[in-house]
Amino acid sequence: MEDKTKRLISLVNTSGYEDLNGAVEQALNLIRFGFKRKIKKIAIKPNLCYYWKSSTGETTDPKVVGAVADVLRIHYNPDEIYLVESDATAMQTKYAFKMLDYEKLAVEKNLKLINLCEDTLLPLNDDITTSFPQEIKIPKILTEVDLLVNVPTLKVHSLTGITCALKNQFGCIPIRRKVIFHKNLSKVIAFINKLITPDLIIVDGIISTGKTPKRLDLVMAGYDPVAVDTIAAKIAGLNPKRIGHIVESNNQGVGSMDVECVGEDWQQFANKFPRKGFLYRISRKSLMQFYELYLRIFTLEGRIFKQKPAEGG
Repeated sequence: MEDKTKRLISLVNTSGYEDLNGAVEQALNLIRFGFKRKIKKIAIKPNLCYYWKSSTGETTDPKVVGAVADVLRIHYNPDEIYLVESDATAMQTKYAFKMLDYEKLAVEKNLKLINLCEDTLLPLNDDITTSFPQEIKIPKILTEVDLLVNVPTLKVHSLTGITCALKNQFGCIPIRRKVIFHKNLSKVIAFINKLITPDLIIVDGIISTGKTPKRLDLVMAGYDPVAVDTIAAKIAGLNPKRIGHIVESNNQGVGSMDVECVGEDWQQFANKFPRKGFLYRISRKSLMQFYELYLRIFTLEGRIFKQKPAEGG
């Protein structure tokens, strides 16, 4: 029988709470999250894509991560809570941790910072095959934790349309030059979510970025990254059925676009979201075409790895 709680997505307006701990607790209660099982090691994956502060809506607010850590520690009393991120093409994790106040957070909350690119890397099982140009390996720490919590931001993205739960898992790939995957981005996002599936998703929608950064005062929670991104896309004014990595992940069985919302009405947040207009959609299509040309001609990865453009990206 289908577990209908897996498709639950909670939406909480944080302005109604004295602190973020209460908002996070309520978001978990609404999706009937159970704290009964024994948890000794927890990994929290924020979105630290670059060196922008969370006030821009581009990176996960350390206050949200701190609240998540507090709530989980109260209920589980784990031995370790890790904050995990990997280097990106234009970002080194050690600098992001420092510049975005995660080093300070780690001291305050007794958390351990982990750069996944520097972790021991494990090869995939023999029965898993991919058509990607470089073998994806799994950071050992992600196989050892009892609970993996994905804490993304909610924002639009020039290449994928939307960034939220599914795209944040892309950051678990322990390869710095992830640009090699960009021409197959929808398929790679679906693959990494199937390979490394979060146990829980808590979305930082305090400040979200569309046309401009805008305070939404939103925290979302859910289990299914496809379901979470379906609602995130709707809030951003996008059709989730036209977002390549959401559709691909749905088709690959990562999750389902069949969603049941609990808590606040998602439409109230959609009404506040700073949507990008028709001219942006046209320019985004042009940007994608130029970007593929740039990868093919001007990057080493583009010249070495002959890939087909991602479908529906």
